[in-house]
Amino acid sequence: MQRINLKIAILRKARGLTQQGLADALGVSFQTVSKWENQVTMPDITMLPALAELFGVSVDELLGLKPLAEEAYLSKGTDGPDYWEKREAWLQQTGEAFWNEDYLRFLLERVWKIGHPVSVLDCGCGCGAFGLAVLPLLPKGSTYTGIDFSGTLLEAGRRLFAGAGLNGRFIEGDFYAYPVKRTYDLVVCKSVLRHVKDAAGFLERMVRHAKPGGLVACIEVNRELECGGLYVEGMDYLELCAHEGLKKLWACEKKEEGRDFAAAIKAAQIMEGLGLKEIGVRLNDRVHFVSPQTKGYERQVRDFMAGCGWMEVGGNKTAMSREEKCGDEISRAFPDPEGKEPQIRALMSRGMDRKEADEFLERDERLARFFAQNRDTVSFTRLQGAIITFGRKEEAL
Repeated sequence: MQRINLKIAILRKARGLTQQGLADALGVSFQTVSKWENQVTMPDITMLPALAELFGVSVDELLGLKPLAEEAYLSKGTDGPDYWEKREAWLQQTGEAFWNEDYLRFLLERVWKIGHPVSVLDCGCGCGAFGLAVLPLLPKGSTYTGIDFSGTLLEAGRRLFAGAGLNGRFIEGDFYAYPVKRTYDLVVCKSVLRHVKDAAGFLERMVRHAKPGGLVACIEVNRELECGGLYVEGMDYLELCAHEGLKKLWACEKKEEGRDFAAAIKAAQIMEGLGLKEIGVRLNDRVHFVSPQTKGYERQVRDFMAGCGWMEVGGNKTAMSREEKCGDEISRAFPDPEGKEPQIRALMSRGMDRKEADEFLERDERLARFFAQNRDTVSFTRLQGAIITFGRKEEAL
């Protein structure tokens, strides 16, 4: 059953009515209105159309089944450092598992034809995962510079580079405002465009930082491919793929913030519009198949669960029994139903209706429970759906 979340108080206050004023308009006592607003009692079903008409909303909006125009849009804040600093460990894990080395080497040597030392600028670099992956494969003498708005992530990048014996330069700053002090042979961003408010503007800034004849590349996960890219043995694949509510959420994010879930698939046309030449598009070939026979099985399952928010990233569970681990992860994934209300309100503020938000969270709970209860035997295949788009800046005349 969907939880009713009456919006009478919000609507009354937005229209400057007192409880007594609303009561007089409806022919009830102000105590009755107070009980409605405090969820002590519900209005009689025959009263709902009159309330909806008075406030100029639908009955579904009145009952909290659809978001109100008056309710503030709640951004996830992915265009600021606070969001990403809380995900430092997850960023490191996903960075490590992003590429097949043979494909990355093929991309650098055969597709991008990098045969001599190059300078690399990584825009929105986070912990420097792209640099950690490519520097060992680039010609000796190549250099790496990363820029990001999070000093915390940059410091993690410096530690990771030092641990890998690599040299890199890390700059803290807002890439949109960072001046062009020098230009680079390869200007790249990875998993950035769908999180910023102006993907085309971000790419335009990247082009400015490229040398004439230099390569500009973006590596972005396509959300539609990602949503259809998980199969878990023993679960319904069609249910895992369902994301109708997410489509409405993405459309709302695009309208309210400019964040474009389809940035990955649009990148080639944006690059062409910016004057880049020799544009090419590839699909990263990394597909994760994980089963109990897979090398590093326990870590891969743990990393997947952590990435979905079902357990602590890097948490020390070695002193716990399997049953204790399972129970701890289930309680973490399934808070008290009242505790889901903030999540539901946030999803509704970004375009979902109540039913879609409930179904979205319930589907996530079923998936989390399945993993927690079968973590020693679970088998799954996950397609990242990362599109690699690139083009060359025209040579100077």
